[in-house]
Amino acid sequence: MKDAIKSILPVNVRTRLKWAGYAVKDIIDPVKDPRVPNRRDTFVGGGDFVAVGDDFLKTLKRHGVTPDMAILDVGCGQGRMARPLTEFLVPEGHYLGFDIVKAGVEWCQTHYADLPNFTFVHADVFNARYNADGHNEASAYTFPSDSDAYDFAFLTSVFTHMLQTDVERYLSEITRSLKPGGRCLITWFLLNPQTEACKAPRLTFRFPVDEGSKTTLEDSPEAAIAFSENWVRDAYLKNGLAIEAIEYGNWANPHSQFGYQDTIIARKV
Repeated sequence: MKDAIKSILPVNVRTRLKWAGYAVKDIIDPVKDPRVPNRRDTFVGGGDFVAVGDDFLKTLKRHGVTPDMAILDVGCGQGRMARPLTEFLVPEGHYLGFDIVKAGVEWCQTHYADLPNFTFVHADVFNARYNADGHNEASAYTFPSDSDAYDFAFLTSVFTHMLQTDVERYLSEITRSLKPGGRCLITWFLLNPQTEACKAPRLTFRFPVDEGSKTTLEDSPEAAIAFSENWVRDAYLKNGLAIEAIEYGNWANPHSQFGYQDTIIARKV
């Protein structure tokens, strides 16, 4: 019955009802962790803020992240992935996160001010859906990171909202920022014969954006973008990143045990 009612309500009405529900829950059961935003203010995607971050730390550790590493978080949001790292990194380790949503970065700058090895930077980069007032094009943006400085970089649900030329620039900046032999973990929606043959994907990419990429919404392509796996492999090769593993997510692989999006782990050669 609840799902039937939801299906007939306009999206903006459903969004307001959801926000109202979060606001009420914030009053009844307030968030006590100073590094967890109020439910009504969270904008970094679905799922439990704490549980998602804790689970991602397990993924990072599984792929070789150690407490003394220098870590680059591209698209840090409100610190969902940074929070568990505060109890993992030793003082010799360092974390740099940046994001195009200024409010999220400012929230992190306030709530992580007691940690000198955690730095958050606002990237004033244009994105038609998420930062329409941005002054810099992603296709020419230089990361706020030194060259050859980071042991590990990760991007979660970033390239799934970016255009092809922008992705190419970010890949080159990832390579520049990583130490020789440094590794990166990036999530994608990958189009290949298996995902395109899926009869009931959780997202359907119908509309071409660039050669080798498609979106779910023709009038708002950055809502969700999928890339041809062949194009992605070529882009990694072009930017000196050797793919070590691909973990296909359950968005179009229902039996996957690796989460929602596809994940590529690569090493700077």
